[in-house]
Amino acid sequence: MDSFMNLAKQGYEAYSQSQGGGDSDARKTGGEEYNSPHNSGQQGGQGRPQFNEDEVVQTAQNHGGGDSSLFSSALGFVHQNKSQHDEPVDEEAVQSAHQQAYHEGGAGNLDASSMGSAAALQTLKKFTSGGGGGGGSQNQLISMAMAEAGKLFDQSGGASGGNKQDAVNGAAMTVMKLLVQSKFSSMTGGGSSGGIGSLLSMASKFA
Repeated sequence: MDSFMNLAKQGYEAYSQSQGGGDSDARKTGGEEYNSPHNSGQQGGQGRPQFNEDEVVQTAQNHGGGDSSLFSSALGFVHQNKSQHDEPVDEEAVQSAHQQAYHEGGAGNLDASSMGSAAALQTLKKFTSGGGGGGGSQNQLISMAMAEAGKLFDQSGGASGGNKQDAVNGAAMTVMKLLVQSKFSSMTGGGSSGGIGSLLSMASKFA
């Protein structure tokens, strides 16, 4: 019954507990215990997902989401707000926004940031149903989420608050949060593929 976002948060909480100090072993599990003190301690900096900006912008443009400056600016926004990467995603709000945008036709009633989160969730659902193509790389995931946010904004005739850039920023930040937080629950997966694999596995459980 748990959604992928809830699972991502659980993974992050387990990681946080295992990082809480040498004597904090109440909730440790084997994989996290062995991986987190040394290897995962570096996740806060260089362990962040790294994107090929040119590839991301080009892919987003190819998906018809808007001008390249929208996507470049969104990537800049994500990198400049690293403190937000570890903040839990508001699961209920994102699911509600997605329902409103994609099932009720009411995307125009959402603020731009919520619209972006809904687009990110829609993109994840496409990836898990085999519609992502290209193996589901991190670059492609964030590209398609931003493009989807741009298209949703245009199709809806705008948002209740905020502009198209806010919508694209919202999609990019939602993807980054989920990538960062899902990596913590799959430390033994190895490299970026472990993070994206874990994330898509979580998303496949989302009904």
